[in-house]
Amino acid sequence: MSTLKKALILLFLLAAGITVVVFNLAKPRVLVLHSYDRDYSWTRDVNTGLKRVLDQKSHYAVRWFYMDTKRHPWPDYKQTIGAAARRVIDNWKPDVVIAVDDDAQEYVMRRYVNRPGIRIVFAGVNGEAGAYGYDGADNVTGILERKELDFIRDTIVTLATDRPVGAPPLRLVHIGDNSESVNSDDRFMHSFDWSPVRLLDSILVETFEQWQQAVNAAPEQADFITISNYRKLRRSARDRSLVPPKEVVRWTVDHARLPILGSNGFYVEDGGAFAIGTSPFEQGEVAAELAAELIEKGTAPAALPFRSTRQFVVYMRGSGIARNGFQLPRLYESFARATNNYFE
Repeated sequence: MSTLKKALILLFLLAAGITVVVFNLAKPRVLVLHSYDRDYSWTRDVNTGLKRVLDQKSHYAVRWFYMDTKRHPWPDYKQTIGAAARRVIDNWKPDVVIAVDDDAQEYVMRRYVNRPGIRIVFAGVNGEAGAYGYDGADNVTGILERKELDFIRDTIVTLATDRPVGAPPLRLVHIGDNSESVNSDDRFMHSFDWSPVRLLDSILVETFEQWQQAVNAAPEQADFITISNYRKLRRSARDRSLVPPKEVVRWTVDHARLPILGSNGFYVEDGGAFAIGTSPFEQGEVAAELAAELIEKGTAPAALPFRSTRQFVVYMRGSGIARNGFQLPRLYESFARATNNYFE
C-alpha cells in the first residue's frame, strides 16, 4: 500500500473518530439519580417507566447513579454519597437530572435550585416540594408521589360489608418505620378524609422489637392495619443492623390478628397478602416525558406545573388472600393479574 493511501486512510479514520466524539459531546446529557439501590423493587419499576421513554431516545447520553440510602440509612453515609453524586453532576454537567425519591432531593438536588445550566425533574417525592426549595424555582419540575388512600379506604369498607348497621366506625392504624419518607406519607394520611373509616394515631417505630409490640397490640384499638415501609427497622436498641424486609413481613403475617393492607407493592412481594400502591411505572414514565420536553422543546421547567399521582397498582398474593378470608370483587384479582402483580 502506497504512502499516500495510508495517509488517506489514517486521515479518514481520524476524521471519523473526531465526528463520533463531537456527536457524543453534542448529545443531550441526562443523569438519572436514584435515592435507593437498583434491586429495590420500587426502583426497578420506576426504571421500567423511565426506559419506556428513554430507550426511544438513542440520541441522549444517559447515566445512572444509585445512592443506596435505603440499605444505608445513616446520616454520615447519606452526606458522603450525596457529595459523590454532586461530584458526578459537577464533572459531567448533565443538561437534565431526573432525581428519584426524597434523599436525592435532600442530599443532592436542593443545592442546584436555580443553578444556571442544569434542569431538575423530580419523581417519587413523598413530602412537599417546597421542603427542597422547589416551589417557584426556575429550573425544577416533576411528579409527586402520593398514596392512593381513597382506594385503601374503599377496600376496607368493602371488606366490612357484613358489619351491622349502626356499628361504630371502622378503625385503622398505620404502622411503619420512622424514616423520613414514612413520616411524609403519614402527614399526608392524616390530612386525608377517611370517613366512614376512622384513622387512629400512627405507630412509627425504630426497632423490630417495637414493631412486634405494635402489631401485637393493634387489636386492642383497631380493626385494620395499614403498613407503609419497614426497611429501616433496626434489630433492637442494642443491635443497629437492619432486619431483612422479608423477615419483617414473614413475622407480621404469622402473628398479626387483624387484616393488613399494604400501601406499597413491595409488601406483597415480600410475602404480604394485599396492597394498593402508587404506580412506580407512572412516576418513571412521567419524569422521563418531562425531561424529554425540556430537552426537545426547550420548555422552561417553571412552565411545567408539578404533577401528582394519577395511577395506582393492585398487588395480591392468592395464598394470603385465602388465609385471611378476604372477600373482594373479582376486579381486584383481574387488575393484579393484568399488571403481573398477582402472586400465588
